[in-house]
Amino acid sequence: MKWSVQIVRPSTYNVESTSVLVHFPTGRYLFNCAEGTQRLSFENKVRVSKLSAVFLTRVDWSSMGGLPGMLLTLADSGSRNLTISGGHNLTHALAATRHFILRNEMGIRVNEMRDKDVAAAYKDENLTVTAVHIYPDGYEATSRELGADESEDAEVRRRLVARSLGTQQPQPTAAEKRKSKKEASRQQQLQQQKKKGYYDEPCDGASLEQKLQMLEKQQQMDAARMKKRARSPEQTPRPTHASDLVLPRTEPTPASICYIAEGPEVPGKFDVQAAKALGLKQGPLYGRLTRGESVTAPDGSTVHPWQCVGPARQSGIFIIIDCPTTAYVDSLVNNPRFTPYLDACSDDGEKSMALQKRLLLVVHSLGEGVAQDGRYREWAARFPKHVRHMVSAPEYVADDNPFQRHLRVQAAMSVIDPLAYVLPQSSDKPGLSIRSFMDSSNAIVPKSLMTFDVEPKPQLDSSKVLRIQSPEEMLQWAQGRAGVDKDLQTSKEAMGVKVAGNDKDQLVVCPIGTGSSVPSIYRNVSANIISVPGYGGIVLDCGESTVALLKRFLGHPERNPYNKRINLCYTEFVCSLRLLYISHMHADHHLGAVLLLHEWNQLTKRLDEKPRLSVVAPARFLSWIEDFSGVQDLGLDRIDFVSCHSIRLLHDQQDAAGRKDCANVAKIKRDLGLADLATCSVIHCPWAYGLSMTHTSGWKLVYSGDTRPCANLVTLGRHGNKPPTVLLHEATHSDDLIQDAIAKRHTTVSEAVAMALGMGAENLLMTHFSQRCLSLPRWSAAKAKEHGVPRYGNLYRYSIGQSDAQSSVATEDAVDEEEQQENVEETGSAGDDDAHEAENVLLRELSEPLSDAEDADSVASEQTQDILDHLSIASAFDMSAYAPADIARYRFNTRRLRKVLREEIRLFIAEENDAANTEQKDTADCAKNQVGDAKKPKGKKKGI
Repeated sequence: MKWSVQIVRPSTYNVESTSVLVHFPTGRYLFNCAEGTQRLSFENKVRVSKLSAVFLTRVDWSSMGGLPGMLLTLADSGSRNLTISGGHNLTHALAATRHFILRNEMGIRVNEMRDKDVAAAYKDENLTVTAVHIYPDGYEATSRELGADESEDAEVRRRLVARSLGTQQPQPTAAEKRKSKKEASRQQQLQQQKKKGYYDEPCDGASLEQKLQMLEKQQQMDAARMKKRARSPEQTPRPTHASDLVLPRTEPTPASICYIAEGPEVPGKFDVQAAKALGLKQGPLYGRLTRGESVTAPDGSTVHPWQCVGPARQSGIFIIIDCPTTAYVDSLVNNPRFTPYLDACSDDGEKSMALQKRLLLVVHSLGEGVAQDGRYREWAARFPKHVRHMVSAPEYVADDNPFQRHLRVQAAMSVIDPLAYVLPQSSDKPGLSIRSFMDSSNAIVPKSLMTFDVEPKPQLDSSKVLRIQSPEEMLQWAQGRAGVDKDLQTSKEAMGVKVAGNDKDQLVVCPIGTGSSVPSIYRNVSANIISVPGYGGIVLDCGESTVALLKRFLGHPERNPYNKRINLCYTEFVCSLRLLYISHMHADHHLGAVLLLHEWNQLTKRLDEKPRLSVVAPARFLSWIEDFSGVQDLGLDRIDFVSCHSIRLLHDQQDAAGRKDCANVAKIKRDLGLADLATCSVIHCPWAYGLSMTHTSGWKLVYSGDTRPCANLVTLGRHGNKPPTVLLHEATHSDDLIQDAIAKRHTTVSEAVAMALGMGAENLLMTHFSQRCLSLPRWSAAKAKEHGVPRYGNLYRYSIGQSDAQSSVATEDAVDEEEQQENVEETGSAGDDDAHEAENVLLRELSEPLSDAEDADSVASEQTQDILDHLSIASAFDMSAYAPADIARYRFNTRRLRKVLREEIRLFIAEENDAANTEQKDTADCAKNQVGDAKKPKGKKKGI
């Protein structure tokens, strides 16, 4: 049996926890799932589809931040019966995700491994895993942390997890699996034929608005009737949605868990000569004997396995240590659970020696300063001399950028426009040498994809480790290409573009993530930042890995020299943060918010004057972070929450909650120098909103979130008789996928242009692109002029003027695209597209000629020019910065940028083909070796 331990991502100054994946032929086991784990697995082709269990060293977001998104992806890809193990509060943390995850067909078993609960150890056919708890100095664990929790609150949490994530079911037989696979394939074909998205029926905008108005009126009538009928709380209808059920409170625990993992029993070797001596011929009987079955020889005698199969042996052991700070060192080095694995152990010497011999690998996941602590180094040196040590600590691991394909594209684009396209900061040099930790060749610095083979032969395998290039190397490579190809050089005409206004007061929108649904190798999920000089920072949506990308975009711990637009490092920006806005509760728009709030709390509570942070979001988001704050301190006592619903345009809220929100909005305006701040309901999912904010210096920003073309958003954009300076609008689908856009309630590229025309926007910045599309989106002037929305009709006429009477009719009312669709759940991180469609899109992009008409049909070039005279349009890319001048300059660079992405598509396809050829060759070699091994018994060797 072959099995191995692989590093997914080591600890750095950018990523706190170490992720490790254990490979078996029949399953995978993941230790820690930090933010970005899923995206990194895509980048490095690490397969997690056979995931059997996840183990968390800590129940906090640094260790589990990537887990909710991965659960959504695994569930939607058909994975079932996953076990998640961790410490106290694990069930609570998973129950808290019920606000945006409903995958009750998946089947999750939550295994809280408590300090004194021996029964909580994990065991299956491949691994036996036991937990060792360590605590910081002075902390005394509670009874619930030590033993099994059978309280009423614990039962409520378990039921909530079962309701949102399901419970494990018996494993199907091989025949049942084949039948299930055929049925799944048939269902997939039906779904493709129906072209349905997240919802049961498509939406054309007008019909949805009408339906929602009817639903709202019906709900108001029902509420009025229930108010008359309900005489006591017992008579009030019970809530039916999992998110409405109350999760019992809990308190954070600082416990950290180390894991000792033992491999399975390895069968003994088969002695061919002994079998022949007993009269057996090579064939099926050999296989039955190796499986432990007795067989009958040709002479009628019975041959037992012990007569020709050697004794079985125990497989190897590996240990994962998680020591967050030096405060945990004493608890770790004095823990008796590790004593049998250390040299000079006096207890049960023979058993201890056997365990020490089986111990092959220790993975040290250490916080800053732990590796330099004398107590820890002395303890680590006591492990047997043959043990390999992977020391994953920020002092020893270079903070390099693992997303090399995105870096390659960003470098090439920055040569064309260095102001807009910011090179992410990284470092290829560690702070210290590993020899300062342990002067032994067995101490190594782990890297992504580094593998330790446990069976059949213990050895370190670095063959899959990729060479990581620095930003400077990538930039030099891109400049070299530009020196040969003039189309890839900076356009002097473009760089000369200026716009009216004071540069100091210019609005600069920085899209950090521009992809939809799931992170990909080129685009992360939604996140945008704005720094208002003299006031503070704003974050608009906050998808998974936003914090890690912000550190590279702004620079951490020092400022990023390639960022010319925001003169702040990461720490300075977070400390200046004044507003976090979440548009809706889909996971790709808010999963990074927990870590951002935690970092903000940790950084600002040290300041003399502790600032407050305003959060504008759907009410359910507050419920989510309140629930999770029982697991990890997020500083909620210094957060002012405003519901998006209560500050909708023309919405008059007179109750106490509404008056409190109004007071908080007034504070936001003061903090950021805003003259106006308002939201509107949009057409996407329950509790989905658009946002408008107008600054006293004159600029106005409208952010769509996710939506179909929507009259409410046009009304919001035209409110106050001031057109948006920048409309940041989603453009998920290309124009030829209009049916997908309707089914999934997203916007096409030309529809986004039409929305900008309808608002009279000065600049349109498109974002939230489908992950199947790497190339720049193409929009059609003709199609943009055709699109309309209910109550407005055709939108193009508004770009060339509208009478006051028409305007007043169009904006007199804002319709609630309300939170009535209670049955519609997060579709989350499952992905919009399959790999086959994505490949076809890439190949089609390569086949299309580069046109000087750039982003429009060639027959519509005059119409295109007519639109561009009124509107500047740009397509956002990750980790970029766009002032109005940058958006205006984009039209001159479109052809160059499109050529960069085409070259990247060619490189990507070539790399994929090389990888496929290598995999086929490895498979063929493996099969050849197996055939060779099968023939070996005919030789002179005694056994196999």
